[in-house]
Amino acid sequence: MPLSWRLLLYPVSCLYCLITGIRNRLYRHGIFKSRHFDIPVISIGNLTVGGTGKTPLSEYLLRLLMPHWECALLSRGYGRKTQGVIKADPHSTAVTIGDEPMQMKQKFARLTVVVAEKRVKGMEHLLALPSPPQIVLLDDAFQHRALTPGFSILVMDYYRPVYRDFCLPAGNLRESARNASRAHVLVVNKCPQNLSEEERQHIIKKLNPRKDQKIFFSTISYLPPRKLGDPSANQPMKGKIEEAGGSILGLAGIGNPAPFFEELKKTGLPLTPVVYRDHHEFTTADLQKIEQALQKLGPGALLLTTEKDAVRLAEMKLPPLIMEKSWYLPIQLQILFDEQEAFNKTVTQYVRAT
Repeated sequence: MPLSWRLLLYPVSCLYCLITGIRNRLYRHGIFKSRHFDIPVISIGNLTVGGTGKTPLSEYLLRLLMPHWECALLSRGYGRKTQGVIKADPHSTAVTIGDEPMQMKQKFARLTVVVAEKRVKGMEHLLALPSPPQIVLLDDAFQHRALTPGFSILVMDYYRPVYRDFCLPAGNLRESARNASRAHVLVVNKCPQNLSEEERQHIIKKLNPRKDQKIFFSTISYLPPRKLGDPSANQPMKGKIEEAGGSILGLAGIGNPAPFFEELKKTGLPLTPVVYRDHHEFTTADLQKIEQALQKLGPGALLLTTEKDAVRLAEMKLPPLIMEKSWYLPIQLQILFDEQEAFNKTVTQYVRAT
């Protein structure tokens, strides 16, 4: 956003910060009521609008916890065309429960997934099930104050530091950065894999955490491409991307697509980026444009998209050319500085103590 626009919107952002600050204070003093539940409830949220990497962190936590406990994911189900409390079943789609919950359900078949605008209603539904979960992960719930989590993880984007940002609309923050103090753990995500100790300490100093607040640093690793059609299928691409095609049509409808396109550029192949807004609902007209773009790039072209976009695309009737040429890049979160064990212990200690 141009500086002139930021300056123009600055007074509105001040008002926004004031309103969210008053709301937080009303919750803090008990004037607005918040429910607490007597099972481990882990919130994964952020301050910054757009993708900070909450979903890969949720997947990391599920891989850590599901071998030992029965887990559930409670999400708003952003982008779904339904309302109320819905429990995912074999007939669920991204339309009925949202793309991110659908992605999680496809990856973790045993996971109980419930979507609800009002998380308290969702929790009540989960606990009323014949086999209620032992742990609940709350997706994107840092600002959802009506439900008090026992453990809160705040995910931040390394490339969009909250200490250099400001509230909407002049900035990208949902609330003031000082409210990071509500979280038990801060995760600075999407870091370079070779992040130096010096820069790490600089970021910690800037974030100025509470004495009892832990900070971890993580990066996103891209796994070998998989064939579009069934995101749970084990069909990795044989060989490298640059050996499979002559050019790439990169398609992304996520909050922050820049790292995805940077990964595609590493192949050295000509890249044509196609960008949609986050949670974009693809239409027949979109598919026609995508097909035309592939045709224009020639017979050696590949379409590479994100894991989240693959969930929505796979539910559509795709033209044969798109089906033939389309792959998606799975991602995985990795804790840096050899602190994976410390992070895991921090989470599991909370679960066992609850």
